[in-house]
Amino acid sequence: MFSSIHFKSVIPKRMYFLAGLLLRLFLAPFLSHPFDMRIFMAVGAAVSQGITPYGQYVLQDIFASTPHPHLYGVVPGIGYPPPWGLVEGFARIVSSTIAPNNLYAYVFTLKIPIIVGELLLAIVIYNILKAETNERIATATYLIFLFCPFIMAVGTIWGMFDAIALIFALLAAYTLHRDWGKSSVFLAVASALKLFPLVLAPLYSLLIYKSVRSKKRAVNYAIHTILITGVLTFLPMIAFNWPTSNMYNALTYHVTTSNPSYDVAAGFPYGAASPFNVFSLLVDIGGSAFQPPNVLVYAWIPACIIVYFLLYRSRVMVPKGINLSTDFASTVQWSLLLMLTLFTTRVWVSEQNLIFLFAFFALSVFLQHPQDWDKVELLWLLLFLFVLVHVPVVAFFWLPLPWSLTASTAFANGPLGWTRLLIMTVLTFSWLAVTWQYVAKKLRWS
Repeated sequence: MFSSIHFKSVIPKRMYFLAGLLLRLFLAPFLSHPFDMRIFMAVGAAVSQGITPYGQYVLQDIFASTPHPHLYGVVPGIGYPPPWGLVEGFARIVSSTIAPNNLYAYVFTLKIPIIVGELLLAIVIYNILKAETNERIATATYLIFLFCPFIMAVGTIWGMFDAIALIFALLAAYTLHRDWGKSSVFLAVASALKLFPLVLAPLYSLLIYKSVRSKKRAVNYAIHTILITGVLTFLPMIAFNWPTSNMYNALTYHVTTSNPSYDVAAGFPYGAASPFNVFSLLVDIGGSAFQPPNVLVYAWIPACIIVYFLLYRSRVMVPKGINLSTDFASTVQWSLLLMLTLFTTRVWVSEQNLIFLFAFFALSVFLQHPQDWDKVELLWLLLFLFVLVHVPVVAFFWLPLPWSLTASTAFANGPLGWTRLLIMTVLTFSWLAVTWQYVAKKLRWS
């Protein structure tokens, strides 16, 4: 049972844990993503004053007492449900109380929940694998997640909170066949932080149905997850009297064909870690004639439906030559397939979202094929290199070294900017090849 794992009492390798913590504390105040962190800083300041996290914010007005060359201009609000906006508002209050008018203290405070989330993620995965496999495998995976450069790059350094949402998604997967009600709550919390984990709700409902043959329980799981996600999303809007229309406009880029947040020249945002980034390269070289058709923004929807259908028609997906011993292993395999399908067919994939794919991939390997641990290392290396190229890496120093953002922007928009896009495309198809090859080689349908 899930309750038999003592998450509070089991913190393995305490010296490694301390090293991971100190490393993050050192990096957090000085490095951050130049676009997203400015949004988080502005939203935190707004929410701390009771203003909606889905507005338009003038940076030089908000940070008039702490002028900075790049804290200038107008930035949009967040593109997530409001709970993270509340966290940012609380961080602003704490930072202003302890160290007023200190930008480094503010950035550091914004990242404290992320640092805690990354450390908890490693501990949760350790406890799960210790219960499902053995101490050696659990410890090896714990150290990978504790010191993985990709995870730290998109979390502690970047300032994104996907690791927190991932914790709840993993707990939802682990408790699915033990306590479906608890699993539903976990998945709802993950979805109220990052909207895309909600695609797991139909998958997990089908897994429940395939396991116990209860349509009622399966439907209840989906309904409960959606309702709780809705409550967590709309309750803050109602409590603070924020206009829901602004939230709707901020969230619709997940499923619509018009959102200029990333590229005002494009009809819809495409690229980043998505295989559709090849169009960014083609447009950069050959012009707007190579822009992809808008209808492709919906490609992930039928792709996910196909995965649901495959699950419905199959008894279970099992590793070749191995008898599946736990329902959790099956849940991990299907979650991996769905996440891989989603990120293959989405026209825009933020690389920090790929921490979900990496986690389910690592769990799949260490649950069933620990001899393939090198594939886990190869995957995080490819993803880490992608982050370094896409941002690019020098731009993470924008706060202490303003010239770094100016230089990286000049390179990306300069005559050699196409080389960055080319490397991004190569890296994207490389991690896709690694993951799809593993899925095709190690799994079979029965």
